[in-house]
Amino acid sequence: MKIKVQLTLRLCAISFLVVFTAIIYVAYFYAPTEYQTESAYLKTISSEFVTTSNFNIHFTHSGSGAPLILIHGGGTWLYSFRANIPALAEHYSVYALDMPGHGYTQIKNNDARYDLDMMAQVLLEFMQTQGLEKVSLVGHSWGGGWALYFAEKYPDRVEKLALIDSGGLDIPDKLEWQLLKYPIIGEFISKVITDADVRRGLEDAFFNKALVTTEMVDEIKVPLSFSDNRRAQYLLERNLNWKKTEQNLSHIAMPILIIWGANDQYLSVNAALQFKELIPQAEIQILENCGHSAHEEYPQEVNQMIINFIDSK
Repeated sequence: MKIKVQLTLRLCAISFLVVFTAIIYVAYFYAPTEYQTESAYLKTISSEFVTTSNFNIHFTHSGSGAPLILIHGGGTWLYSFRANIPALAEHYSVYALDMPGHGYTQIKNNDARYDLDMMAQVLLEFMQTQGLEKVSLVGHSWGGGWALYFAEKYPDRVEKLALIDSGGLDIPDKLEWQLLKYPIIGEFISKVITDADVRRGLEDAFFNKALVTTEMVDEIKVPLSFSDNRRAQYLLERNLNWKKTEQNLSHIAMPILIIWGANDQYLSVNAALQFKELIPQAEIQILENCGHSAHEEYPQEVNQMIINFIDSK
């Protein structure tokens, strides 16, 4: 019996070492294939690149009038605003950009820290390249948090701010995102994301799961497969310090619109109410039967909310 127990323990130890070695290999040495599929959406729009200090920023610009910048959420890219850009461009000069670590924006060297200050600096540099002194911002999820921090840091550069199911509060992310914080685990997860994982993540962002199409999965999975973007996801999760944004919310003076899905599984609608408590002048709009991506699930309603907000005196 004693020999059997010792043998079992040895086998368990060997199995553990094999699994741990495999995880280390995948996390730090394995290079997954990057999808080479060309985006069908990019073929339908006009987009370009502009160079900042550390990135070649991919963006699209359409319309004329007061400048409006759209900032996507984590893990996605300007594609997420595909149903918003045309309608908003009928009223404003609309810029939608791929933030660092996302979409088709390219990093020039790998020393980027991927924290709030870096994201704000990139946005400032982008505005400077376009000759934009003051803009209105629309940000979704992490993009809302980045827009919020930018507005706190550069209040004279922001006219109005619209937040959609936004980051910016010091509250936990979903478990699968929190896991990216941990060394080895985050690197491992970023290397083994599958098409099924992308679909599941999108479905979690929608109340109406039928809106998640194969085309949508393809548009998200391709840039998410790029090695620089994979790396950015876990670095952002580790380095984004939402305490910095939350502690300064009471100092925000510009008009703010908060749009939220009542059925958001990523950030509970309670977060919208918390924003309202901390920013008394904020206008709040709650969409029923709506998940985390309100601008994609109810684009017409969200577009009109943004137009009414920006045009209001």
